Amino acid sequence: MKNQPPGRVPPALGLLLRGCVGCIGIVGTVGTAGCASEPRTITVEVVPGHETGAFQEDPPVARIEVTAAAVEGDVAVSASAAPGGALDFGEIPAERAYTFEVRGLDAGGATVVRGRSAAGIHLASVPGEVLRLFAQRTGRWARPPGGLAASRVSAPGAALAERYLFLTGGAAVAGAASGDVDPARLDAYDLAGWGGSASSRALPRAALSLVVRGDLLLAIDGDGATWTDLLAGQSVEAPLPTGLGSFAEVAGGRTVEATDGRSFVVGAARAGEPAGAPGQPSDAVLVVGADRALSVARLRHARAGAAAVWVEGLGLVVAGGSAEGAGVEVLGDGATAFLPRQFPPDAAHGAGAAMIGPGEIALVGGVEGDAPAPTRRLAPGCTASCAAAEVAGATLPAAVVDVAAFALPGGRVLAVGSEAGDGGLTRSFLVDVAAAGVEELPLREPRRGATAVPAPNGTLALLGGVHPEGAPVLEIETFFPE
Repeated sequence: MKNQPPGRVPPALGLLLRGCVGCIGIVGTVGTAGCASEPRTITVEVVPGHETGAFQEDPPVARIEVTAAAVEGDVAVSASAAPGGALDFGEIPAERAYTFEVRGLDAGGATVVRGRSAAGIHLASVPGEVLRLFAQRTGRWARPPGGLAASRVSAPGAALAERYLFLTGGAAVAGAASGDVDPARLDAYDLAGWGGSASSRALPRAALSLVVRGDLLLAIDGDGATWTDLLAGQSVEAPLPTGLGSFAEVAGGRTVEATDGRSFVVGAARAGEPAGAPGQPSDAVLVVGADRALSVARLRHARAGAAAVWVEGLGLVVAGGSAEGAGVEVLGDGATAFLPRQFPPDAAHGAGAAMIGPGEIALVGGVEGDAPAPTRRLAPGCTASCAAAEVAGATLPAAVVDVAAFALPGGRVLAVGSEAGDGGLTRSFLVDVAAAGVEELPLREPRRGATAVPAPNGTLALLGGVHPEGAPVLEIETFFPE
């Protein structure tokens, strides 16, 4: 992906970005040496977003450190000050692109606040004279400045151009002043400008699943799939790959990214309605190559509500979701067909999967019948006498389905999903598989139908959803690991 300087947005879809409001925090200056006889001065503001008291919470922030590092790695400057003090970076080249890192330290030197900008901020292109950096308490949810133009329920989402988070498809819920919302448009949040925008033009179809390739977006629904170049504003239909009866076999499936540039849309991992019901069984996996070529791989057994994860050195792992056949199937690295592993059948559905160590994954959440499925750890590379080991003490305290699981250091997993049943709220849990414990992490705003998206600044973001009474949730929430 190419880094985009602030102010550059995909023009063909007409993204109109808003800046943040209500900014407070410490202020510093960055002198940028360019062609002018006098260096330009940029004010840096470290802001806590909607959690205005974040820096004063116990333990309070005693000192804030900000580092600016050039993307080429040859320039790095730092400055620190007490909250309310001044940051002095000196002069740095204005024509370079930088990533900013913020750390807030307590009186004992422990990091209690963190923040990271979008990658590749071109200082010469910063609009105005102020660069705002959002920082939040670690290990909990927080709301950065601004919000979406409109909300969505159960919508696919992704990151774009190393700067934007967006939702499309799903059930659109208009904001107070946004009027009717075309479900095929994009509602984006800018991690550089800290605000939301909506595309003035819609995608050719309301997506049920998404794949992103740089500035290209593959939107999939039950009737077909379309590639759209967001910068050029051009779309082309994707051909149905040989071996796939229709895109309905995978539409709504979870997208799993491989480290080799491939993406997998796993039909067996789609959610059902209401929450807690598995989606339509499927044995199809759409493989999107690094060159955007489409192909299909088939599971040995159709599954519904299965978990899927990429395991480096092994391949795509699909687990659970079927009372028949092996509990785990693997599409080996470079293989075109799934192979079953000798695990007993696993009928649990709605769980998420995440790596917890070399060659080992955890299955978190989901349901067995009407009860929460136990947290299990297993080695999907096993070839004989395989079994998943239940982790006593790490089972979620509620039946949570459509779980998105994200690996954290130390054998921990952040699990985000929906309570089983109609109108199930979005809930999140920190599962410590190594220590066999689980802790719920309450959201700042109770919501249902939210979408979890890994953000390019190292956080996990929650976008969209509605409040329990049905009002749209426009603020996004982010989680920064400790």
